[in-house]
Amino acid sequence: MSVVVVDEPLQHELELLTSPVELRDRQGRLLGRFSPVLSGRQVRRASDNCPYSDDELDAMRNENGGRTLGEIKQEWVGA
Repeated sequence: MSVVVVDEPLQHELELLTSPVELRDRQGRLLGRFSPVLSGRQVRRASDNCPYSDDELDAMRNENGGRTLGEIKQEWVGA
């Protein structure tokens, strides 16, 4: 694989990325794709925006009750 050395301004921009991106020129032509190496940085996930604590989520997972899928389907058919 070939290696391209980037200048410092581009390096700083690339270091801020936490997910793969496409690199394009000013005309919109695809130059390539860049996947950052996240050396020790925290990766952001959709669950990072979850309003519930881990304990609350565990409690929800362990709750009993509710209806089975069959019961829900029966309600749809009967409606």
